Amino acid sequence: MKLNVWIWMFALVTLVAASAWLPEDYEIFSLNDKVRGDLGATITFYSWLGVDKKSDTKEISKAYKKLLRRLHPDKVVGKSPRKKAEERFQRLSAVAEILRNKSLRRRYDYFLDNGFPKWKGTGYYYSKYRPGLIITILGLYLVSGLVHFMGLKINAKQDFKRLIEFKKVIKDQAWNGQLFPPVDGSDRKVVNEATGRQFVVNSIGDVFAVDDSNDDELVLLDESRINLSPSIKDTLIIRMPIFFWNFSVGKILPGLKVSLAKTETHPEPSSTNNNTNSNTKPKSKKKSNKGGKKIELPNGKVIYSRKKQQ
Repeated sequence: MKLNVWIWMFALVTLVAASAWLPEDYEIFSLNDKVRGDLGATITFYSWLGVDKKSDTKEISKAYKKLLRRLHPDKVVGKSPRKKAEERFQRLSAVAEILRNKSLRRRYDYFLDNGFPKWKGTGYYYSKYRPGLIITILGLYLVSGLVHFMGLKINAKQDFKRLIEFKKVIKDQAWNGQLFPPVDGSDRKVVNEATGRQFVVNSIGDVFAVDDSNDDELVLLDESRINLSPSIKDTLIIRMPIFFWNFSVGKILPGLKVSLAKTETHPEPSSTNNNTNSNTKPKSKKKSNKGGKKIELPNGKVIYSRKKQQ
């Protein structure tokens, strides 16, 4: 707890310090970085002009004009790229302007004596390394994909817990709150008050939903059908390009369509008890149902179930 307080205090002090920089300070920071990046880490505005900190404005102007003639782009053609020569020429003018301005020179001397700050604020770094439109869109796309991936993992865990809790409620209702099944080993049919749907609990505690839209077929509520380890292939980073590919190229060349099916990494559910009571067993069709059925829980969430084996 004490460590967290110090972290927050440090962040607050850093924020206050960063917010105290003036626009002129950012100009000095940027120019200093460019000069040192071009001429060397030990170069200062004074050493570049060939003067010292005690030089007056007249001496600085004289040194500036001398160096200005020597670094004019027209005189360095062939020795260095034109663009680099022009940038250095403009940089020299900015340096002379700072040193001949009393207020700006005072600020520069302060940072020169006390050291330039390592953290200059997010605004400074954004303006220095400002990304282009394509890089910005790509960055947002990757971030949104990462957020989507984390959301898939969180939602899967929540759905897994909700289904287990929901099955427990149905089982308690069917067995009257007892931990063990009825002594006669019969299936028990109950109606959930929240949804009005019918469920069947067998003698080993498996919970089935009654699909009244399909001749009262029994489908198993199985939490193992929920994918607790979603793949990166399930996120927008992968699925969105595939969608647009199928929507464009896939329509013209159907053979090049890419499947958008989500990954299935969960284990197969264990076999269910075939011993059911004829008085409570609803009708069910004997047809193949390899895929999971969608069952809506009281909270509106949809989970996937599995047909009861006959």
